Amino acid sequence: MKFSSIAITSCFAALWAAAPVTAKFAYGVPWAADNRWAGSVTNKTVSWYHHWEDGPVSNIHKKVEYVPMYWGPKKKGDWHHRKAYIEKHKPKNILAFNEPDIESQAAMTPSEAVSEFMKELQPFADKGINVSSPQMVYDIGWLESFMDKCKAKGCKISFVALHWYGGYQDIDAFTRWIDTVYNKFKLPIWVTEFGVTAASNPNADQVKDFMEKAIDWMGSKDYVVRAAWNGCYNMHNPPDEFATPLNAFFNNGGALRDTAHTWLAGKSMIPLTENGNGDGNNQGSNGNSGGNSGGDSDGDSIWDSIWDSIGSHHDKDKRQLAHAVMQKRRGNYEWV
Repeated sequence: MKFSSIAITSCFAALWAAAPVTAKFAYGVPWAADNRWAGSVTNKTVSWYHHWEDGPVSNIHKKVEYVPMYWGPKKKGDWHHRKAYIEKHKPKNILAFNEPDIESQAAMTPSEAVSEFMKELQPFADKGINVSSPQMVYDIGWLESFMDKCKAKGCKISFVALHWYGGYQDIDAFTRWIDTVYNKFKLPIWVTEFGVTAASNPNADQVKDFMEKAIDWMGSKDYVVRAAWNGCYNMHNPPDEFATPLNAFFNNGGALRDTAHTWLAGKSMIPLTENGNGDGNNQGSNGNSGGNSGGDSDGDSIWDSIWDSIGSHHDKDKRQLAHAVMQKRRGNYEWV
């Protein structure tokens, strides 16, 4: 749908003064696709990324923060390479242990994880790098045990990193998982992977609807500071059969799917500030910054106001109009 320049100008003028929503999060991606495609999803919206195993992706702009990960002892060889990178480049944040509560993933007991954390990650925390909790997917009891044992050993956890997968209709379960973890530990939350399962048998519209609801909810919570939808792969070559391939950002050849466009629209987006941690106003009850999102210095927070103020337009038309307004506002206006 195309909009007249008069309508665009009028809408832009009306929305410029709209009050933005204050709670935002920093958009990221968990990279796992053909590196040649990286530029198409690391646009202005995406401010950070992580990779399950590898180091920085050369096709992703250096201004996009790379967050190293220690996947777990099963992949110790990869970690030795990541350690060399960390020691040389001194990143702001590190992610710990990929799903230790899952047998096919890092698969560690809380005691094993504490021992490994103290040996491999605490030295970086001692140097001022923000290190996450293990990236849990379901077992809060495991995480409670880890956090208790870790505290006794002197671990420093700056933020909690979570994964979530469930049915397209399970938005309440998604929000409850994050709320429960936050209320238990009172640390900033990064949702480093989330998506819809294949078992729920969704269609593309249902996947997109779940994503949009999740974005809206996370954008309303000041303790959710970063999030990364797990979609950086070809729909026809998914990494496993657990998550629906409809989560994917790419078709064959790297063409972007609608899920990518929805994520990259940046609703509830806040960019990272120079120190990678935001403006420090969004810290959680214990005062840890933990890579928080910060102030919206270039005004992209007006996205929510645009969205809410357009009114009766169909959602697709609203996205197009909102995009057009923002492009005009940035001095890079183009028809959509």
